[in-house]
Amino acid sequence: MSRVSVDKIAQNLKPHGQDGVWIEIRKLQVFTAAEIHKSTDIHRRTVADYIRRLEAGGYVEKHVSYEDTLQFKLMRDAGVHAPRLKKNGDPVTQGGGNANLWRSMRMLKVFTPQDLALHSTNETVEVSAETARLYCGILLKAQYLRVLRKAVPGKHQAQYRFIRDTGPQSPQVQRVKQVFDPNIQEVTYYPEVRK
Repeated sequence: MSRVSVDKIAQNLKPHGQDGVWIEIRKLQVFTAAEIHKSTDIHRRTVADYIRRLEAGGYVEKHVSYEDTLQFKLMRDAGVHAPRLKKNGDPVTQGGGNANLWRSMRMLKVFTPQDLALHSTNETVEVSAETARLYCGILLKAQYLRVLRKAVPGKHQAQYRFIRDTGPQSPQVQRVKQVFDPNIQEVTYYPEVRK
């Protein structure tokens, strides 16, 4: 079975995956896995697995009436972004670099890749200047950035201005090197087809 790209999935009207589960949990506050499955059509196993990870991470816990109702209660609301958690409840750090880079771009407005790397590294995610440079390069092609000063090797890095703020979620660089923006549910950059 082939994988469906995130921009194709985003065309569905109902929420999907752990993001969809998280949206429903935040809306309901007290819930059962069956209620979430019914309102979203997200596979039962996906719902149950994510609830287990949220419970392990301390985001939800069994309601006092759990034995009779199978209800859970939201204990720690992390905001609009669904917590990305491993089975043991620890945060997933893969992909966190781009999220941190995007957040830093939105705050700084003018920056070099080195500036971004310094502002995007924290206790769980380390972002290198090279990773920041590559992300800037693809976002420049997708017209989120403008070059203020070109790079001069051995002297200074390129300096960019952030010009297109579409929302809090970081644009995703897909395997085929196209950019999908979850804030506006669109592909904002398609790579050139080489002949």
